[in-house]
Amino acid sequence: ATREPWSLREGDVSKARQRLERRPLSMERTKGSEILFGIAPCSLALSQSRRDLFRLFLKQSSGPRRLVMSEFVLQATARGVPVHHVKRRELDALCRGQVHQGVCLEATPLRFKSLEEAEKPDLRDEGNPNRQLIWLVLEQIQDPMNLGALLRSAYFLGVDRVVTSQRNSCPLTPTVSKASSGAMEVFDVYSTDDLRSFLKAKTAEGWEVVGTVSKPEDAENIPVISCLEFQWSKPVIIVIGSEGDGLSLETQLLCHRMLAIPPGRALHPGIESLNVSVATGILLHSICSQKLRHS
Repeated sequence: ATREPWSLREGDVSKARQRLERRPLSMERTKGSEILFGIAPCSLALSQSRRDLFRLFLKQSSGPRRLVMSEFVLQATARGVPVHHVKRRELDALCRGQVHQGVCLEATPLRFKSLEEAEKPDLRDEGNPNRQLIWLVLEQIQDPMNLGALLRSAYFLGVDRVVTSQRNSCPLTPTVSKASSGAMEVFDVYSTDDLRSFLKAKTAEGWEVVGTVSKPEDAENIPVISCLEFQWSKPVIIVIGSEGDGLSLETQLLCHRMLAIPPGRALHPGIESLNVSVATGILLHSICSQKLRHS
């Protein structure tokens, strides 16, 4: 039997295109990769050399973000990253409905760095060896939005290192990067599987370990002061506890003092504390402002 030649009738092309548009995005990801999303995380990831980058996906746009998308094309081209212009629904599928702002980037994940690397001197400190140091230690922070907000505040306010406990802690996911507004892409995060030994070692080196507590009565025989009264003249570690339980008793007992944020009014039961990332931002601002005055 002979095949009959076929010709494109009017409307065939548009119908075929519609069928393709209805078809869900089929993209086989590079093994071990993840999908970053959002303008700030993707732009900063492209500008750094901390990840391997595979593909950039941009929303087809002729609106006010056209200039932003053009900048992304230039960034990707400079890094040799292929660019794909896709529809919004395809971006939605790539990042599983997260707020992508028209940009997704396929890349290798970021990992926590080891404490050995944290102990290496920061190049910024070489010109000022007497500069006050402040490290933020996170014990079992599990919510990626909280972790991202914590990293954003720590980066903005001038914290020198962030160290997390490995156990029951959130990994460095694309959601964390988005919540950090991309700070995770430029700010190293370290981790330890033995938080107690780490705090004991820093104490032996002359650091002050300061814990945090919502209510002074929750502290276990450790002096509690307002963050407004805290003065420091030596390297300091601020330890933040988990969203639900705060600092573990074992960690509290390794702290020299505990800080509390004084409320501005009498509080109703049930709303007597702040979100962990908000509380940390207030504490860090109070402490880091002293650092700025002494620099």
